[in-house]
Order: sequence, then C-alpha cells, then structure tokens
Amino acid sequence: MIAVRPYRIALLIAALASTLEIAAAQTINLLTEDAFPFQYLEDKKLTGMAVEVVNEAFKRAGIAHKDEILSWKDAYDRTQIYPNTCVYSTARTENREVVFKWIGPIVENKWAAFAKKGFKGTLSRPEDLAQYRVGVLQGDAKERYLKDLRITFRVPEADDARNPSKLTLNRMEPDKIDLWITGYYSGAHIAAKTGVKDVVPVWVFQSSENYLACNLSLPEATVGKLQKALDAMKRDGSHKAILSRYEAKIKAQ
Repeated sequence: MIAVRPYRIALLIAALASTLEIAAAQTINLLTEDAFPFQYLEDKKLTGMAVEVVNEAFKRAGIAHKDEILSWKDAYDRTQIYPNTCVYSTARTENREVVFKWIGPIVENKWAAFAKKGFKGTLSRPEDLAQYRVGVLQGDAKERYLKDLRITFRVPEADDARNPSKLTLNRMEPDKIDLWITGYYSGAHIAAKTGVKDVVPVWVFQSSENYLACNLSLPEATVGKLQKALDAMKRDGSHKAILSRYEAKIKAQ
C-alpha cells in the first residue's frame, strides 16, 4: 500500500477546492424583470428580444448562466451585492457608470409618456412634465431622469403594472396620475395585460442603449469573452435578425 503524505493530501484538497471555485465562477446569475418585448414570460418560459441576444452571447462565449425574474429594484440591488451576477436590460447612464461592469449594448429602448385617451396636455420639452403627476417604475433609469428634472409630483411604484390603472383625465382625482413614464414598447403591453383600456402613448421623448450590467467583481476575462461574442453577433447579422423578428411581432399586434 502506497502511503500518501499529509502535504500531498493538502495539495489535492486545495486543487479540488480551486477547481470547484472555477466551476462556480463560470456560472453567471442573470437577473431580469418582466418587460416586454425585451424579457418576459411566455408559456412559463423566459423569452424576449434581449433574452435571445444574451443567451446567444453566453452560448458563443462558452459561459453557463442561470436566470431569475425579480422586480426591477430587487434585481438591480442584488447585482451590486452578489459576485457573478448581472442584470439586464439596463440603461447605461452616467450615474450608473462606476456601479457595474458593462457588456453591450444589447438592445435599444424608447422612453414614452402614456396617458388615458383624451389627454389634452401639451408635451414638447422634458420640463413640461413638471405640471403633471407622473407615475414611474421605482429604481428605473426613468425615475432618476425625473429626479434630475426635479419633477415634484413623481409617484414611483415597485411594480410598473400598477401604473395603468392609476391614470386619469381628472386632474383633481386624488391618488391618481396624469402621465406614466415607461418603455414605449412595454407600456401598451403592460396596460393590456392588466386589462386597462384607452392607455395611449402621447410623447416619445428619448431612447437609451441597454446593456448587461454586471457586479464589479466579474473577471475582466469573462467580460471580454461576452463582449467579443456580442460583437461577433453584430458582425454576422444574427443580432439584427433577433431584433427584426421581435420588431415584426410588435407591429403585427
């Protein structure tokens, strides 16, 4: 029988631990929200424009991932705390730049103001929002945008699906909102899902490039692999093909 010296056992244990650590590091936790058409559940399966782009990038980079849908605020906050975690689709704004490591852009989102059909207000400048009660998703880049504009009557909600039913044409009705700031594509979809009728976009005022935003501890090598995979998708046309397919689906609705 061959004797195994204690120091060799220690080396074997250390090597095994290192191998397990590397394997764990190769699985990225991807957090996202329900936001059509970028990421949403269909037949209990996560799908969407951004989901397909991200999945293909991870596949090409040879990196495993796990998916979880949360509220936007929870997904955003957890990504800043936990290693090997990313959140998408995330607008890359100045105040967020040093908070994450960025991979993208993966999709582009349009920002819009929605109101009840029959809204008579005039919106041509961001400052015009100040005269209204404005609903917005809590923790979203659009909420920060309203804060920077010093919009006083800002009404954040943890769930964007609560906003359509709060819209009213009666400026005197309490606990209601006059406008709802959300994604141009997702607004009508959310309103339809919640059964609220006559919700229409009244002003499309900005667009944002959305990224995969990752915890600062994510290794640069991993970031580089994913970015290269995404860049290759854009060169070979597969990225555009995914976006075009969803854009056609939106127009057909």
